[in-house]
Amino acid sequence: MNDKVKTRTGELTPQLGDTRAKLIEGALRSLKTNGLGGTTSRAIAAASGVNLGGITYHFGSKDELVAQALLVAIRSWIDPALAALRREAPPAVRMMEAVTALQGSFGTARDLLPVYLEALVQANRSDSLRRGISELLGELRGFLAGQIAELRDAGFLPPWVDAPAMASLLLATGDGLALHAAMDRESVDQDAVAGQAVQVLLAVSTPSAEGR
Repeated sequence: MNDKVKTRTGELTPQLGDTRAKLIEGALRSLKTNGLGGTTSRAIAAASGVNLGGITYHFGSKDELVAQALLVAIRSWIDPALAALRREAPPAVRMMEAVTALQGSFGTARDLLPVYLEALVQANRSDSLRRGISELLGELRGFLAGQIAELRDAGFLPPWVDAPAMASLLLATGDGLALHAAMDRESVDQDAVAGQAVQVLLAVSTPSAEGR
């Protein structure tokens, strides 16, 4: 059985009970509207239609609820790329499909990008948020490194490519794009960036791989 449902805000929310789902959805709504600092318990309760006591009952604290809501949002951005990387297809095809999937996620995530960046800065203050983000990004980094290593070992990428380092570079590039988009929504054209990422992959491919 699928353990996720799409909420009215378009995020994928785990089926942890109707009230918990409403609170996560309300927290995401408030984060988009009010930012991390302005997302109070009262704002979440108003956005979710759940009383204040429900936050403590279901999550223990407002901070834990916000952390879980952010992790749900981040997971919904990353999952399409992970699905592409898991698909039965040649490594180069999977990588390009993952780039396309991240491109789509970038477009739907724009309203939460400032909150995501703020959460990264404040993650050290929240064990749940730090642990969750670390696990999610670690999973994506591991998959990317595995795919890059396959491409290198198959001769599609040159031998000098360090798979873990290249995966970290790609993720850091994504965070940089998020920062620029948060400061100026028009500064990043995700279609153009995705196209360039694919072209870079093709440009660094070895001559023997290109001839296959």
